[in-house]
Amino acid sequence: MGNYFKTPYLLALLVSVSIANASRIFRSCNDAPSSVSGVYDIRPINATQSFEVYCEQSFGGRWLVVQNRSDGQENFNRSWVDYKSGFGVIGNEFWLGLDKLHQITTADEYELLVWMGDFKDFEAYQKYKLFAVANEADNYRLELDGWRDGTAGESHYVYRDQQFSTFDRDNDKSMMNCAVEMGSGYWHFDCGTGINRHNLNGIYSDEVLRCGSGFWWGGFGAEANPLKWSKMMIRTRVEY
Repeated sequence: MGNYFKTPYLLALLVSVSIANASRIFRSCNDAPSSVSGVYDIRPINATQSFEVYCEQSFGGRWLVVQNRSDGQENFNRSWVDYKSGFGVIGNEFWLGLDKLHQITTADEYELLVWMGDFKDFEAYQKYKLFAVANEADNYRLELDGWRDGTAGESHYVYRDQQFSTFDRDNDKSMMNCAVEMGSGYWHFDCGTGINRHNLNGIYSDEVLRCGSGFWWGGFGAEANPLKWSKMMIRTRVEY
């Protein structure tokens, strides 16, 4: 399920959806056609120009994909500039970009869904009430409110109020550079592992890697259970 981007039929469908919507610009995934997941141009109300996003219609739809990992072809151990601007190919493996996340999440209130699967083909998810990213002057500090529901276990809340770090820009709370230790750019806290931590941008491998530098989620087996795929997705906040 996590690798559906790779099927020939859906790749062809993705291309057709992208072409059909190439001349249309939406405010968010709320306004994009709800019948098919695909690539759309959006321009948040406070953005200076439009950019491509992937709108996912699973889990009730209207989700905007922030991060997608599916096969390890894209290197997520990247520089500050790369994480700021975004990298990869929308619809395959990619990181949307911190500047875009700031523009999107300051235009409205957003919730977060983290969806993942392991190499045993088990899936899990976790939802959070509020997700927002500050500007570069504040090193893209993460605003995260409490978890709402899910099956993966709560492993993200410790990163709330943390600034973003990369191997060339160390903003974490540790004496070490956690982006170097963990092999990933992220809102690292203390380079820790275990049930309350994760490493969603970690090194892709089906083997357990040293110092928790692999790709894993704490409540879903932690570093001993490498992930095969993940999606971080946001949408306009829904009150229950």
